Amino acid sequence: MSELAAAAQDVVVAARRGLLRGRREPRLLALPLLQPVLFMMLFGVVLGGVIRVPGVADYAGFLTPGLIVQAVALTAGLAAVDVARDVHRGMVDRFRALPAPGAAVLFGRTVSDLVRIALTAAVAAATGVIAGWRVHSGPAAAAAGFLLVLTFGYAVAWLSVALGLSARTPRAARTVLLVCLMPLTFVSNVLAPPDTMPPWLRPLAEANPVSAVVTALRLLWGDEPAGSGATPASAYPLALVWIFAALLAAIPLALRRYRRTPAP
Repeated sequence: MSELAAAAQDVVVAARRGLLRGRREPRLLALPLLQPVLFMMLFGVVLGGVIRVPGVADYAGFLTPGLIVQAVALTAGLAAVDVARDVHRGMVDRFRALPAPGAAVLFGRTVSDLVRIALTAAVAAATGVIAGWRVHSGPAAAAAGFLLVLTFGYAVAWLSVALGLSARTPRAARTVLLVCLMPLTFVSNVLAPPDTMPPWLRPLAEANPVSAVVTALRLLWGDEPAGSGATPASAYPLALVWIFAALLAAIPLALRRYRRTPAP
């Protein structure tokens, strides 16, 4: 067997382990799957009648792309806690003792995360459809949007793996994860356009990578407020720049931390 084939087999084995672990511990997916449902019920259904966004006729349609991105970020972020738990239990030391390259172990890990991310995105989108959201720009734009969501989630998963390998304990990983994800997902355009926010907060929301991804999705799917001035040709590349910058930073960092992570 060639080295490339052996590495691919190691990736498959690591991915299978991650998927089996998720099946045996369904609580790992409970929160990410319930979160978009609860947020849609609260903001899209209960408060949707009183929330007014300039240029938007249907708030549930405006909200759904943001909730999809938010749910995907949460699902991908939970990888940090899972990896930190593996480090704390000595599993990473066992993996390093095996004749398998660290890259194969981590890529397999993130492949299993990508499957969970896709499931979360599907549930969040289905929740939006039930609330009345629709893609208004055709199958190609719909596919491009979901591909962007999956790529974004994959980048967050790699950042989470790097965080999990760097954290001292699972509790520390969970704390850092919340400190990072809460501002990223809420100080953004997920729930409201940045131009409706206070002047001191608006630049942070506009510069947020989550806002770039959500804007690209709304433009692709026809949900961006009228008169925003943005176009898919400008928003989509900007979102990709953020995503690939995260991947270029996170993958080498995660591999380096994997090789140097001390035993607990």
